[in-house]
Amino acid sequence: MNKMRFALAGISHETNTFHGTPTKYESFEKSGMLLRGKEIEKLYDSPSTIGGFYNASKDYGFDLVPLLFATTGPLGTITSEAFEKLISEIIDLIEVNGPYDAVLMSLHGAAVSEEFEDMDGEITSRVRSKIGNDIPFGINLDMHANVSEKMINNTDITTVYQTTPHLDADETGYKCAELIYRTVTKEIFPCQHVEKPPMTINIVNHNTNQEPMKSILSESRKLYLDKDVVSVSVAEGYSYSDIKKMGMSFTVITNSNINKAKEYSKKIAKYAWDKRFEMDSLAPSIEQGLKEAVSIKEKPVVLMDSGDNIGAGSSADSTHILHKAREIGVSGILQTLFDPEAVEKCMNKVGSTITLKVGGKSDSLHGDPIEVTGTIRKYFEGEFEDHGRTHGGGKYFDAGDTIVIETEDENTLILTSKRIGNTSIELYYSLGLDPISYPIIIAKGVQSPRPAFEPIASKIIALDSPGVTASGLHNFNFKNRRKPMFPFEKNESNY
Repeated sequence: MNKMRFALAGISHETNTFHGTPTKYESFEKSGMLLRGKEIEKLYDSPSTIGGFYNASKDYGFDLVPLLFATTGPLGTITSEAFEKLISEIIDLIEVNGPYDAVLMSLHGAAVSEEFEDMDGEITSRVRSKIGNDIPFGINLDMHANVSEKMINNTDITTVYQTTPHLDADETGYKCAELIYRTVTKEIFPCQHVEKPPMTINIVNHNTNQEPMKSILSESRKLYLDKDVVSVSVAEGYSYSDIKKMGMSFTVITNSNINKAKEYSKKIAKYAWDKRFEMDSLAPSIEQGLKEAVSIKEKPVVLMDSGDNIGAGSSADSTHILHKAREIGVSGILQTLFDPEAVEKCMNKVGSTITLKVGGKSDSLHGDPIEVTGTIRKYFEGEFEDHGRTHGGGKYFDAGDTIVIETEDENTLILTSKRIGNTSIELYYSLGLDPISYPIIIAKGVQSPRPAFEPIASKIIALDSPGVTASGLHNFNFKNRRKPMFPFEKNESNY
């Protein structure tokens, strides 16, 4: 008997529509993560969605047929050209390499193209049109997905990461593949429903290990007491995509009972809605955070630069915290900055003293360049691996050409030629730096760096810093969101 064949594909992108830099086809190429066929197999041993798909294939005895997987760091809106090239290739590969017993896709759920604000929904629509209605189709999404009815209607199984920071990508990927397998074998007949109350939440409140998200996830798991329930997914949504479907969502999948799927998704949505004011708190200012960090004797204190959250589409070169630290006399800071121009000026000058302006060059939102004088201590080619559990299951990283400068005002700056998030501390070790020895570390993010830094940090403080990913949603001019919507229209929103 021939093994069942499951097609594997994906386009994963978290689109910040407030970011001025469009995401082009070349953006995916340059990321090093535009993978085809057997190239995708390098992700099989990673704690990612695709790693989860692969583990399920081993346990349940089906073959994965890898077609195309494309991802890149969050940037601005995806060009129509990029989207059409990627989805057209996937559709062509599905046709050429078929037939299949099922299709599995790793998507993000917050992708926006110039033509399609619900790009993930459009992907599912085109795949469904190609494979027909009889082939089971499953997708696994990021917890920051803006889940739409279109995505639900075109798939049989939709699963979502249930941790922020995202440490369960492989677990939820496995579950998605398992449920699709059970659908193929007719063990289950899935019915799924998504509920979308008019609310979005401040990213500083997304941590699922803390309240109120901890209670919401705990309440959602109680639904499994009903044996008809096969999957419950809480999605926090992605507030930096200014689109109609932005916001929290609650997806329940049952076996052969759509009424229960609707009832339970509304039940958990109402539970979250009643906690909405608990999800509207703000982070302290930069100055408050720096002063608190100085007052803490045990090091290191990690300050989260929420306004320059690389994992949410920011520039990676914000200088707001460095400027404020210099103004109030705080030093001993370890920080990465994306600045290919500065890196170029430092090349082949290890050991030299240099004066140059760094950071603040991508746009006008993330501070002015800051002039520093310091000694160039290290050059690194930028590629490294992390064999631990990282946010989103990342294993392979590339900072590009990288320079370490020790400044005269006693800070250590890591200048990179590629945008790279602070989701792994292996970069520091690759550079010969011990992050534990620094009083203050600035991490560009809010939740994603936590798995890397929690084991070493005396305290982590998220800051209300300016930028294209500022935690305070009042900083943005939303034009396309639903109205009324909490927290924008606090007194008008009802559910």
